[in-house]
Amino acid sequence: MGLIQGAASVTRYMTETPLPHDFMAGLPEAIGRFAFRNLDESSIDERSAGWVNILDMFDNRFAGMEFLKEPYVALSLRIDERKIPPTALKQYSREAEESVKAEENLTFLSKSHRADIKEAVRLRLLKRAIPVARIYDMIWNLNTGMVIFGSTSARVCDEFLERFLHTFTIELQAVCPYTLGERHLDKAGAPRHLLDGLVPSRFLEGL
Repeated sequence: MGLIQGAASVTRYMTETPLPHDFMAGLPEAIGRFAFRNLDESSIDERSAGWVNILDMFDNRFAGMEFLKEPYVALSLRIDERKIPPTALKQYSREAEESVKAEENLTFLSKSHRADIKEAVRLRLLKRAIPVARIYDMIWNLNTGMVIFGSTSARVCDEFLERFLHTFTIELQAVCPYTLGERHLDKAGAPRHLLDGLVPSRFLEGL
């Protein structure tokens, strides 16, 4: 989901540790190592994920450090997936089974034989399937440590956290009202236990 093109649902994170002193020097190599790679038409890979230019989903080279908008790092996580419609898989598997029975003069196929045929058909169709690309933008304020990611899906967010950690070797903490309160108390030099007595408030009567 694009953050630049309009309204978006987002998840906020904060970096857990300060940046190392040589962080900027190794940034291009780190991002390039985990940049997006296209699915090979001859491969049986179903999925590919990686970083791309936030302004161009087809640019994964970062030749001019396009990701750096100081003090921000702006990237998109591109995820391509190839899927076979269940009805198509069922249809082509049935056709393949009938073909095998005719060629081998069989009236019955064992469960394992049918499973082998279905897998062979799945791999054949997978090579013909067109990948569907999805883009999720990420903006990271290097000064404050705040990271905004353009998705609220648990699965996508988990993949983002893993790729962020592998790329930058920095862990992220999800930001919620409670963690924000802790940070404000820390900045003010106040004890965190002040949050322990908080209770939910009703903004509308009768609810």
